[in-house]
Amino acid sequence: MSISDGTEPVADDELLFRRVPVSQGWYDPQIAPHPSPEAFKPTRNDVTGLSVYRAKYKSVAEAARGREGRRYYVAVLRAGDLRARGIDVVPRPRDGDPGHAELPGLTYENRYTDEALEWKNLLSRQLCLRVEGPFPP
Repeated sequence: MSISDGTEPVADDELLFRRVPVSQGWYDPQIAPHPSPEAFKPTRNDVTGLSVYRAKYKSVAEAARGREGRRYYVAVLRAGDLRARGIDVVPRPRDGDPGHAELPGLTYENRYTDEALEWKNLLSRQLCLRVEGPFPP
C-alpha cells in the first residue's frame, strides 16, 4: 500500500467533487447559486455511500466525465466542512480510479430518511463551495 494509491484517509483540507448531470436540471446558475439537494441523492450504484472524487487525484474536468455524450456540472466540497457537520468521507478507490471516495452515511437504501434529507440540504445549500461547468461531453 503506497501513499498515492487512494487508500490513505481523506484529509480535512481536501476538496471533493460531485458530478451533477446538466440534463436533470439540478443546477441552474440563473435560478440559484447552489445545486438542488437532488444533486446529492444517492443512485442505485451508491450502495455503500454517495460517490465523490478527490481533487488530489482528479481535476474538476476529469471528475466531470460521466456517461458518454452527457454534460455535467461539478459541485465542489471540502472534506473537513462535511465532517464538521457529521458527514463522514472515506476513501473507496476503484480499479483505475484511486480518487473515488464515498459518504458512507448517505446510501441508496437510506436516501429517504430524515437524516439523508437533512444531509442533502446541507450539502446543497451550505457545504457546496461552488459549482463549476458545465463541461462538454
